[in-house]
Amino acid sequence: MKKSLITNLSASLLLSTALLSTATIAHENNHGSDSNYGSYSFNSDECSIDVNYGVAVSEDSIRFINKDETYVQINNNQQLFVEGKLVNLTDRQQALVSEYSEQINQQVPAVVNLATDAIEIAFQAVSHVVIEISGDNEESKARVDNIFTKINAEVEKRFNEKDGNYFIAEQDFDEFDQFMEDELEDEIEELIADSVGDLLIAVGTAMNSEEGNFEQKMEAFGERMENMGRDIEAAVEGKAEGLGEQAEQLCHNLKSLDQLESELSNSIDEMNSFNLITVSD
Repeated sequence: MKKSLITNLSASLLLSTALLSTATIAHENNHGSDSNYGSYSFNSDECSIDVNYGVAVSEDSIRFINKDETYVQINNNQQLFVEGKLVNLTDRQQALVSEYSEQINQQVPAVVNLATDAIEIAFQAVSHVVIEISGDNEESKARVDNIFTKINAEVEKRFNEKDGNYFIAEQDFDEFDQFMEDELEDEIEELIADSVGDLLIAVGTAMNSEEGNFEQKMEAFGERMENMGRDIEAAVEGKAEGLGEQAEQLCHNLKSLDQLESELSNSIDEMNSFNLITVSD
């Protein structure tokens, strides 16, 4: 079963669920797999990409990490080390390693940026909902900030960029999902429930303050709610659509990377058991 990070964040967040459904960072439990290392999946409408190692990308090296140990390393787009041993390469193998390294240098930052951008859009969506419903309620704003501070701390452990160095961690997504479900989902549901309470108060206030008969008051309040929905949609929809386009392009690029990886593992004996990514439509 796949569990979507964005779905987990936005399941209880009213409008944000629909806006963020086009692109997600997803988790797949691989209990039937013989693999004994962490993995994560990128999921979009187009495909799912399972990634089976931690990846650290710096200016002059790429490391693929299994249980905190470097399994494969590529230096300066040329030198290939497998389990710490330099592999002698033919010209054809060298070309494959260089091309693969260049693709990793492009796609890993794209994955990290997509993850962090998705969290930012979710934060904006939730904030707009709460602020529009609760008004200037500082307590509600502080609770939103606190929830997303926790989310960002967890995401940064798994998708990280610092000084141009990118890192995607070996991951225990069961633990991450448990954190999301046990701590964050309940907080978000409670926050939204409290905000709905504020909304009901606002309804009563509006009914008392608006001029006209009951029907006119209800119509005026309905227009206010429609305007609120349009404002929230305008604030995040464009960014969410852009995120979806990034997800589709990333999916296409990672399919090409998977094909290149197959060539690499078939060509180099030391890489036969290496499988960074697996694509499923």
